[in-house]
Amino acid sequence: MQEAPDIEHLTKLAHIDLSDEEKVSLTKDLGAIIEYMRILSGIDTEGVEPMEHVLGLCNVMRADVPETSSARDELLACAPNADDGYYDVPIAVEQ
Repeated sequence: MQEAPDIEHLTKLAHIDLSDEEKVSLTKDLGAIIEYMRILSGIDTEGVEPMEHVLGLCNVMRADVPETSSARDELLACAPNADDGYYDVPIAVEQ
């Protein structure tokens, strides 16, 4: 099968192995997405106000009021591992 070099490059960047059938499907899906973007880019948006979100959202966060927090010793007592006043967690990134 001869897949598009872009798909091969994308799978390497994403560190995923795809079967030939999956590569064909991904090629078709990405092609459809690109075609849709071409259609959207052709739409006249003159006079349309930019928006952050399609729904009218309002800030729902609480007021920023200082409060007393739990004591460090109480919080560390719940930790499976603690060392010198800090949580002791396994290394997640190889060096």
